[in-house]
Parts: sequence; C-alpha cells; structure tokens
Amino acid sequence: MESVPRIVVGIDFGTTYTAAAWADASNSSQIEIIRNWPTAGNIVGSQVPSEIAYDQRDRTVFSWGHNIKPKSHKDVLELPLGLNSAEVISDYLSAIYKHVMVTLNRRIDKMLMQQAVVTFALTVPAIWSDAARKKTQEAAVKAGMGKQTSPQIYSEPECGAIHALKDLDDIKSLRPNDRILVCDAGGGTVDIITYKILERSPLNVVECTVGTGDYCGSTFIDREFEKLFMRRMGSHYTALSPLHRQQSIKNFEATKMAFRDEPDQEVFYVNLPTVGDIEDIGIYSGNLQITREEMRDLFDPTINRVVDLISAQVMAASHVDLILLIGGFGESEYLYQRILAWATRALIRVLQPREASTAIVRGAVIKGLEAAGTSKTQITRRARRWYGVTTNEMFVQGKHLAEDRYYNTDTKQILAKNQIRWFIEKNNNLTFTLEFQGRQYGSANVEFD
Repeated sequence: MESVPRIVVGIDFGTTYTAAAWADASNSSQIEIIRNWPTAGNIVGSQVPSEIAYDQRDRTVFSWGHNIKPKSHKDVLELPLGLNSAEVISDYLSAIYKHVMVTLNRRIDKMLMQQAVVTFALTVPAIWSDAARKKTQEAAVKAGMGKQTSPQIYSEPECGAIHALKDLDDIKSLRPNDRILVCDAGGGTVDIITYKILERSPLNVVECTVGTGDYCGSTFIDREFEKLFMRRMGSHYTALSPLHRQQSIKNFEATKMAFRDEPDQEVFYVNLPTVGDIEDIGIYSGNLQITREEMRDLFDPTINRVVDLISAQVMAASHVDLILLIGGFGESEYLYQRILAWATRALIRVLQPREASTAIVRGAVIKGLEAAGTSKTQITRRARRWYGVTTNEMFVQGKHLAEDRYYNTDTKQILAKNQIRWFIEKNNNLTFTLEFQGRQYGSANVEFD
C-alpha cells in the first residue's frame, strides 16, 4: 500500500449531464460511480443534470442538478446579473466538488481521508479549443478541485478509448495493428477519433488521423421534438406554463432513448403534464402520440450528421476494424441501429458497451491514476490545428506585403513584420518536447505527451 493514500476523482462535465467516479490508487481496479446525487424526489442514476438555478435575491444561493425546484425553471437561459459564464460553471463545479467530498468521507476511513491526496481529472469534448480547456481548468480550481494538486484536463473520446481497451472483455480480441474508431456521442457534441493499436500491454496506441467532431448531440433531437410539439399543440401550446412545456420536453427523453424503429411498434407516447384529451391533435389521456415515421424525422437530421462524421473519419484513417459507441447519446437504440447498418456494409464491427454513458468518466479515473504512476498508456496524438509564433523576417519584394515593410533601427535592416513561423503543422504527430528561442520571437517550451 502507498505511504500516502491517493484518490483520483473523474468528472465528465457534459452539456446536459455530468458524471463522477473515483478510485483509490491502492485498489485501482475498483472504480466506483457516484450515484447518490441530491434529489428533490426525482429518480437518480449515474448522471446528474448539468443545471444550476440561482436565488433571485442572493446570487450566492443556488440549487443544482436534480435538486432544482420546478418553479426555478425558465424558458430562456439567462446569466444572473453580475456573473459571467466562467463563474456559473465554477459555481456548478463547486457543488459537484462538495458532494464528491461528502461521498468520499462516507466511503473512506476518516484517518485515511485526512492523509489522502485527492486529484481531480476532468474531461472535455475533443473539439474544444485550447482556450476552452484552460478556462475549464481555471473554473475547476476556483471550485475547490485544485486544493492539493492541479486538476487534469483530458479529452472525452481518449478517456473512453482507454477504458474500453483496458477494461472491456468484449474487445480484448483486438490485436496490434487493429484500428478502433471511438464515437463519443453526448448531449451537445459528438467526437470521433481513430486509434491504431501498437501494443496491448502496456497499452500503446497512435491516432490514425486528426480527430473530428461537431455539435450534433442528442439535444438537437430534443429541439426537433419541441418544434413538433409546438406545431401539433397549435393554440393549446400557449395555455401551457413554461414549467409544463419544459417538463414535456424532459419526458421525451425516455421515448428518445428507447426508440428502435422496429415494425412491431408504430406508435410512441410522451406524457404532457396537465393536458387531458385532445384527440384531434393526437393527445390521449395526457399522452402525445407520435408515429414511427415522425420519430425518424426527429432523429434523422442529427444522426445523418453523426454517420457522415464516422464515414469521413473511416476514409481518412484508411480502414477501421471496430466502432466503439460511447457517451450518453451512445446508449440510443436508434443511433446504434443506424451506425450498425452503415458499418455492416463497410465490414466494420460495432460495439455498444454496457453503461456506455459512464465509459468516459471511468477512463478519466484511469488516466488520473496513470498520471502519477509508473504504468502509463502511451498515446501518440496528432495536432488538431497549426501552432506558430509571430515574428519578423528579412523583407523580400514580391513575397511580403508592402504594408508589413519597416526599417529596424537596431539591426539596420529592412524587415517584414506580422509574419508567422510555424512549429507544428496540423496532423503532425505530437510525441516530443519542442524548444525554440530567438531574439525576434522570444522563447517557449511546449510539451506533448
């Protein structure tokens, strides 16, 4: 056992839901998913809504997750007066942090907790910019997650892939040189990345091509349902309170995840609070009737975009042996059916693991445990963008713009300003430490692991 107890907490902070898990480094194979989220009566599971509601009179008082009072919900999401988005995120993460620490203190001996070093590992969509990742890390520190060690930030599909390749028996048949495409389908974003396996133990993989992604998660299906809901309700829609409109959309969640597009079920229902029978628009005993064809129409615009992302990634990666479908949206039956239909024609297997929605947070814990350990997964990444520095260089007529020309009185030279020196090109492998310095463009040290 380690002399100082070390706990790693993974946080999958998503657009619609957040998940948390933890493990003791002395028993790293036992990852516990936090499920005891505070609730005002809702059924809770492995995820908590990424929602926060502030008291109108005191902005330091707020409710969050399942515990938000119904009257706190509004049609329009507005930032509270005096707060910016980073501060709101920090407030939400502070609530997550406090609940996690309460949970840990219930699970772990008091003496051990007093000695323990707790490290947080957060995941973000792979398509986020470096600036967005940095802001998330800063918000986590402000929320209390950096009291002992700096919180780590990892990409969601990478964490999902690590969990799958290390822990899932279903894909242990994969061998060196096999390629696995990870489709991380969440509420807001879908991230796609393909890895080539170099070694299974210790795990060593390389990105086959630059990862891609888009804002085409399950919330876009919710928006299509809201349009259908408004269209079908007509003048009855205005009679519903904002709370009941929002609750109706939330009730669509269960129908959405269960939709299979099978001929044995031609009709689906969504409960509408406070609505009775309006048979002429297809509402019976407060349940909105939706046909199988209408359900396809709600799903297909979004799922077509997901399939297009997968198709483009497979072409860029040359070939793929297995598609791994993870994330909250990754548990959708219809999404699995559509991807399977496409993949079967391309002779690619598709795996939808059990509890796909927690694959990412489990992977975050594994990454966090590896960060300070001796056994690390080796991942060769590819640059998703160009990196360079602005500099000045000798002016060349015809090469540089006339407005960039200037005379440097120190060097007695005619130079061109506003030039860029590229050090990393998009799609380059990132397996090195880059060092550069110079009088004209300063110095920097950029590390890639």
